[in-house]
Amino acid sequence: MNRFSKICLLFIALSLGIIALRPVVWPQPARAANHFKYLLVTTNWQAETIQAELDKRASEGWELASSYSSGQGATVDLVFRQDAR
Repeated sequence: MNRFSKICLLFIALSLGIIALRPVVWPQPARAANHFKYLLVTTNWQAETIQAELDKRASEGWELASSYSSGQGATVDLVFRQDAR
């Protein structure tokens, strides 16, 4: 094997070593489990009322995470989330 081939193989081996050790040396930052805070709002099942509630909460910095209805009555539950920072 000539000198050029040995240098190329050494470079490849060093590159693979750096790639393999990167997660150990520079780990990815982890987010805390309580990164978000949540807000539950129950409102009636009318489009205008729901839209008004969505607009109000969005202006306060909340985002809609989920919505559901229990099927009883004319209400819907809106679950909003916001950064806990």
